[in-house]
Amino acid sequence: MRTTSFAKVAALCGLLALSGCASKITQPDKYSGFLNNYSDLKETTSATGKPVLRWLDPSFDQSKYDSIVWNPITYYPVPKPSTQVGQKVLDKILNYTNTEMKEAGDAANLLI
Repeated sequence: MRTTSFAKVAALCGLLALSGCASKITQPDKYSGFLNNYSDLKETTSATGKPVLRWLDPSFDQSKYDSIVWNPITYYPVPKPSTQVGQKVLDKILNYTNTEMKEAGDAANLLI
């Protein structure tokens, strides 16, 4: 009796642990509304190995391109400062993101 209860508790704990490792892809009810249509987003893996959603035009041919035009990143929806994260921190995050993206493009000699 005691062994059976222990096995059930162990199995339940194992299932809970595995559910924590499940995909953390954004669910449709959490979409921001930035895109008109989210149905063409495909699940893939990021460079860091995390699951992400992305859209890629089916007619895209990378061999036709040798550079990209750089436009600074903007966040949508615009983040609002709070008691936990102030405007100064939000500005630093945006500046860091833009700097890193631009440097990555410069390093690959892709930016024009």
